[in-house]
Amino acid sequence: MRNKISNFSLKQFINDRGILIAFILIVIILTFATPNFMTAANIINVLRQVSCIGIATIGVGVLIIMGQIDLAIGSTFALAGIIAGLMVSTGVGGFGLHPVLGYFAGIATAVAVSLFSGVVVAKARIPAFIVTMGMMSIVRGLALIFAHGMPVGNFPEGFTYLGTKSIGPIPWTIVIFLITIAVMWYIMEKRPLGRYIYAVGSNEDAARAAGINVDRVKIKTYLIEGILVGVAATVLAARLKSAAPAMGAGYELDAIAGAIIGGVSFNGGIGSVPDMVLGALLIGVINNGMDLLGVEAFYKQVVKGSIIIIAVLIDRKRTGRA
Repeated sequence: MRNKISNFSLKQFINDRGILIAFILIVIILTFATPNFMTAANIINVLRQVSCIGIATIGVGVLIIMGQIDLAIGSTFALAGIIAGLMVSTGVGGFGLHPVLGYFAGIATAVAVSLFSGVVVAKARIPAFIVTMGMMSIVRGLALIFAHGMPVGNFPEGFTYLGTKSIGPIPWTIVIFLITIAVMWYIMEKRPLGRYIYAVGSNEDAARAAGINVDRVKIKTYLIEGILVGVAATVLAARLKSAAPAMGAGYELDAIAGAIIGGVSFNGGIGSVPDMVLGALLIGVINNGMDLLGVEAFYKQVVKGSIIIIAVLIDRKRTGRA
């Protein structure tokens, strides 16, 4: 017992549990700052809002662990949502197909975008930052083209069900988020692919030397991210009951912020699904708190950007890289 006490390091504890401590402190502060924060309705509201971006955060977080990134997430949200919407819409230009086909089309669209990025990054050896920056513009342009610059609506109830209905008091969006967390935790912690992702992110050359097919791991990881972004985009379109070319604008910043704040290292090889979720929740709680306090949207962007810079600086110090 004495050895355990003597070996306890407050600095190490804060380093390991910093995101959880920050989350608890902010929740306590907001509880006292605004009476509407710690209510059942607001908690459900926060979780509902965080669910879609939280799913995307896990996707981009896994990419960052592998040493890659995707800046086209926001644009992919728009294109996937619009394609899904057009498939099921009963309005002008819509195909009025079965809601399941709409979900499939939206997810398939996001997968195609992410797979293309992954193949180019892996096979052409072009930095992910450059590839996905180009894709961000291309995909947003495609969203504008397919939607003719206008929102897509008139969705049938069967399509909007997962975005608007609940299982008892728990919205379906939250249930889907929880399922995603469980599946991705299992992949990252219990499956060989998860170990390969960490290995590639830690040292790509060493991973190759160990016999890991690095290109295949990269492509599979982009595939997983595409599935997650596709699910998030279609559920978001279902919740909003519409999809517009501007949908998902800034989501790449929110997703990357959630992952980095959650302790995922930009250097690769470090991070966990539970901490990514905490990071996404922290961003969601801060956004919700500022809304309740009447903070203007412009200041929210300043706060979010500042948090990212601070998180990266902390990561640099933790990993010993200047």
